[in-house]
Amino acid sequence: MISKPDAGGPDNDIVSTQSEALSRAVEKAAGADSVYVTSAARSRRRTRAEADKRFNVRKDFLESQHSDPNGFERIIGDSDLMSINFLDRGRRAAAAVCRIKVPSDGGAWYGTGFLVGPRLLLTNHHVLGNADEASQCEAEFGYEHDIDGVLREPVCFNLRPHEIFYTNAELDITFVAVTPLSEDGVPLDRYGRLPLIPLSGKAIGGEWVTIIQHPGSEPKQIAIRASQVITLDARAAAGIDPERFIHYSTDTEPGSSGAPVFNDQWQVLALHHKAVPAPEKPGTPAKKSTKPVWIANEGVRISAIFSLLEHRRFSEPHAGLVLDRLDMSLGLTPLSQGTMAGETLLEADRRPLPLARWTQVRGYDPAFLSERVDLAKIYKPALAAGKVAPLLDGSGHELAYHHFTTLIRADRRFPLMTAVNIDGDRLVHPGNRKDTWRRDARIADEFQPDGDFYEKNKGSDPVQFSRGHQVRLLDPCWSALPNVPQALAESQLGAEDTFHYTNAAPQVQTYNDTDWGNLEDYLLDKAQVTQKRLTVFTGPIYRDNDPLYGKDRKGGPWQIPLSFWKIAVLQKSPGKVAAAAFIVGQTQYVQALYEAKVFSGLKPYTVDEMRKRRIQTTIVAIEAETGLDFSTVRPFDAQGTLESTRQTRWISDINDVVI
Repeated sequence: MISKPDAGGPDNDIVSTQSEALSRAVEKAAGADSVYVTSAARSRRRTRAEADKRFNVRKDFLESQHSDPNGFERIIGDSDLMSINFLDRGRRAAAAVCRIKVPSDGGAWYGTGFLVGPRLLLTNHHVLGNADEASQCEAEFGYEHDIDGVLREPVCFNLRPHEIFYTNAELDITFVAVTPLSEDGVPLDRYGRLPLIPLSGKAIGGEWVTIIQHPGSEPKQIAIRASQVITLDARAAAGIDPERFIHYSTDTEPGSSGAPVFNDQWQVLALHHKAVPAPEKPGTPAKKSTKPVWIANEGVRISAIFSLLEHRRFSEPHAGLVLDRLDMSLGLTPLSQGTMAGETLLEADRRPLPLARWTQVRGYDPAFLSERVDLAKIYKPALAAGKVAPLLDGSGHELAYHHFTTLIRADRRFPLMTAVNIDGDRLVHPGNRKDTWRRDARIADEFQPDGDFYEKNKGSDPVQFSRGHQVRLLDPCWSALPNVPQALAESQLGAEDTFHYTNAAPQVQTYNDTDWGNLEDYLLDKAQVTQKRLTVFTGPIYRDNDPLYGKDRKGGPWQIPLSFWKIAVLQKSPGKVAAAAFIVGQTQYVQALYEAKVFSGLKPYTVDEMRKRRIQTTIVAIEAETGLDFSTVRPFDAQGTLESTRQTRWISDINDVVI
């Protein structure tokens, strides 16, 4: 019987059998054969999936229902239907996978690898363990059967370990550069690349995955959704770190080491690296001739690879080079392009200003706008956690300068946050910039690294940082004084105050006065015409896995923050304020990016769309990243109050800002 079209319900097009005998026979067959999944089993699978801690993140990696109507149903096990473009996308992904030929005394042995960035290949450490070995190897692309079953000749590319070679035995990973042209002049770009997404959560327990590989040195093969992710019992898997490794069952053989493991969106979730044998039964003597029984496989999580590279970015130069190319693969500006080097960075250090200089300085004004914003409430959580450095005289924690205030994070020795009032209607240009940096005598030296940290000749580190203003140079350069010479003098004091190490953080990306300055100038233009007022809060985002730097420098090592945040509150009308929150830097680690749907299958945003690595996000997202309390300005958040589930947006043009 067929239901009428207007009968309603999701099953109105299903033809139902009237044979109970057939139903019983099918139920019995399904229960006896694991190929069939009963409804009860699907229900259990759904429950397990929703209980996985990565479940919510995994949902955000799915494409919209318009692009993939059954994506959600697949990850919870309710459906195996997928768009026909799954095959086309898989074919595109397969092009980036190659066979690695490693010469040896007996001839050669083989592994699998794949392109992950511009001329950058990823494989296992046990496939390529050192640069000398890699210099003798070849990457063979296109070694596969065509549509007619004819085996194609591989296109061979030499490796360039002298350009990039980074390996780690513990994670079993190796990155190596590849020549741009094959021996016959074929461009490597023809084979594309598989962008690696740093965020964890690309697969959950029970989900089907796919592996493209060169098993046993054979032509390229694929195990399509032939493997399920296995969630281990932490009590039974002592010594196994599930944050670094993922386990799954699949059809792999020797030679598959270094193969990419994909989810249904063709995002690489792991680097395949070894098989898991069946445990030996107690009391059973081992037989040398017995072939091992493999019950599962293990892969290295992509998120764990990024974590390692980020942690060693500044201590191992090739780790930074790898990250640069991985960023380029995602359309991001390489971080090192903002890392400046050379003697031109040397800026003069001067003695601290006398304490008398600060007697009449009041700093940030909480009543500067029509809505009062008290600073103490914002940093109260950090103060309660003992993370705010105290002043030497015991008077508190706030370092007051002309029109701005700084607080120092005690355990990291860089600013916790800065707060500046900007009166755009009374700006006074202070004149030529004077790059003279000082420590502040009001706080202990241990909380403010000086030139010994920033100057190249003070250490053996492969990178050198510039002194990055948190409050930009021109922000506090304004005056309400009617006398022109006095107003200029006050403006110059504000400029001088910004050149304190308590207002500096190591600059490691395209984050500078120009980027933020354009943003602040734009916001001032949005302010009321008669009185252009803006209050800006800024600071680094501190994470536990921030990379170390300067172990042989005085006071080192330091953990270097890689992202920065900014919250701007402007006076839109005499009685109304509005706020906007922004993040710049390594934004792929920001929780709010999950909302942005940045990655779609193998198509990240274009270079133009992501070139600035800036996002407008919500104040709530900044609070989650920093632990600070911006509840006072939260109600005025222009982005956070939008009636949309997508509250994080990339800014590719200043006019994209919502406020």
